[in-house]
Amino acid sequence: MTDTDADRGTTPGDETATRESRALDRDALAAKLKGWFRVDRDASSRWREEAREDYDFVAGRQWSAADEAVLREQGRPPITFNRMLPIIKAVAGSEVNARLDIQYLPREIGDAAKNEVLTEAGRYLADEAEAEDEESDAFVDVAITGMGWVEMRLDYELDPDGAYVEDRVDPLEMVWDSTARKRNLSDARRIFRAKSMDRAEAEGLFPDADPADLDAAWAEDRDGDQHAGLQPGDSRIDRPGSAQEGTSRVTIVECQWWERRRVVAVTDPGTGEATEMEPGKASVLVRRAAAMGITLQTHSITKRVYRRAFIGGTVLEEGEAPAGDRFSYACMTGDRDHNKGTWFGIVRMMKDPQRYANKWLSQTMDMLNRQAKGGILMEKGAVPDQAEFEASYAKPGAVTWVEDGTLMSGRMKEKPLPTLPAGHYQLMEFAIMSIRDSSGVNLELLGQKQQEQAGVLEYQRKQAAMTILATLFDSLRRARKHIGRVRLYFIQNFLSDGRLVRIVGDGATRVVPLLRDRTLGDYDVIIDDMPSSPNQKEVVWSTFTSVFPVIKDMITPQVLLEVLPYSPFPASFVAKMRELLAQAPTDPQAEQQQQVAMQTAVAKIQDLTAGANLKQAKAQRESALIQHDHIDGFAKVAAMAAPPAQPAGPLLA
Repeated sequence: MTDTDADRGTTPGDETATRESRALDRDALAAKLKGWFRVDRDASSRWREEAREDYDFVAGRQWSAADEAVLREQGRPPITFNRMLPIIKAVAGSEVNARLDIQYLPREIGDAAKNEVLTEAGRYLADEAEAEDEESDAFVDVAITGMGWVEMRLDYELDPDGAYVEDRVDPLEMVWDSTARKRNLSDARRIFRAKSMDRAEAEGLFPDADPADLDAAWAEDRDGDQHAGLQPGDSRIDRPGSAQEGTSRVTIVECQWWERRRVVAVTDPGTGEATEMEPGKASVLVRRAAAMGITLQTHSITKRVYRRAFIGGTVLEEGEAPAGDRFSYACMTGDRDHNKGTWFGIVRMMKDPQRYANKWLSQTMDMLNRQAKGGILMEKGAVPDQAEFEASYAKPGAVTWVEDGTLMSGRMKEKPLPTLPAGHYQLMEFAIMSIRDSSGVNLELLGQKQQEQAGVLEYQRKQAAMTILATLFDSLRRARKHIGRVRLYFIQNFLSDGRLVRIVGDGATRVVPLLRDRTLGDYDVIIDDMPSSPNQKEVVWSTFTSVFPVIKDMITPQVLLEVLPYSPFPASFVAKMRELLAQAPTDPQAEQQQQVAMQTAVAKIQDLTAGANLKQAKAQRESALIQHDHIDGFAKVAAMAAPPAQPAGPLLA
């Protein structure tokens, strides 16, 4: 059976009015979102153009179309020695070697066990989604263009229950709030993503939409059209590659924004818990409770509500944001361009030195090609047979005959060898050095230092380069906090459905079901060095091996369980060792011996520390005595070198 209009208390006319009202609301929402998009797109159009040029420079396309046309017209080679790509790869490699780990710390006492399960579950989901690689790709975008984006979502096409996915997003697809000024756009009120896709894909995503509304032609990037050799308004079907493939491209714009809403918090008198609801529903609930003799405590609050909409020609879909109380896109930003309100990476500073290095190298090649490379100048009558002279002149050991008196009269003269202008080579070297200097990446970080130097000095210079790049890594750390909070929201609200996840801990690897009672609660997101990162392994293992002779008697299975993950051994060997150590039986006598050995080792460490302090104090005293002797000696030499004092005159007596 179905409900009739009379049963629902509505009439066909009321339903028609409701549909018209909803259509008007959607039209108003579409107009508002389109207006926001145009304003934000125009504000970042110049950044978009520079970002495309940044990508070209890293890919080796470093000559402008006008300069390259002039060179080819003159027959000169447009030489490109791409020195920017190794620098970008060095920065990206530094991030890979020092990856960060996301951990969850509970805010309530007694939730430590839940915290371990949640942290390990987050690592498992990130490993399944290959999140590390996607975040590293976004970090490369930050270094190049100044902006990197990562999307967190649940994919129900891969898994009917929802598979956690992290994707690196092309920065050129993103449009952000033009009024946002904080790092990582933490103060943005809205973000857009204009994605180009096949029309068939768009129809599959929005099967109920009118096919005529699937293309957001109003969102076309005008700068992008000009960059691709098209003019604004050209048919999208006629773009290069689409007609040959028989496909049509459309643009779908996704918008996420937040708005303020007034809600009423109603406190349950029995449990003391507050429930948020709309003011209308709250007033009805209060009246009904008062009729029953129950007094409810209420108070009105203002709350942020995150929304999401997909737009083509009109609003295709609208609803709540997928990540709860934050955007499902994490942004990383580079250095701030305050006057333009945009961001830039390290490529912007390297472009001019790279341009000048290419131009000076091309000019050098042209000068060498145009100047003589040996040869001879002579008069026509200087030799008896010109053809024979040309054939024998370049042969070593051959006899070349000339007319009598030719050499004495100077009728033959060798061509001068090519010479470059003074300072030309130094200018080219200066441009090449400026590429590194402007980026802050030195030869030690690139691994190209040729001279011998102490390992400590090389390590310090690498750290100095990392200090210059610290702002980029700080943006990555902040973005991973955002990613961790979104991942926590997905785990608690969608993924705690009993699915099995792999947990590594307590010396063993086990599979446990992910349940809501193990993941509910409030947690702080902590960003720490990942145990599997090569740098972290190197530092921890080097420190451990240096103190091992002192603490070898206090090594227990529990200590090895904590140290083995930082060892350079293969993962399979580490897992087997952890399993054997976890199964090792405990011997009370052995534990007592280990405690005695631990106390002995601690005493040794204290003695060594005291001895080192005494040596340091003695060295400081000796240094002070030497400095005092130097000062006394300098005073004596100064007194001997000073001129004798003159007797005071009458006016000074």
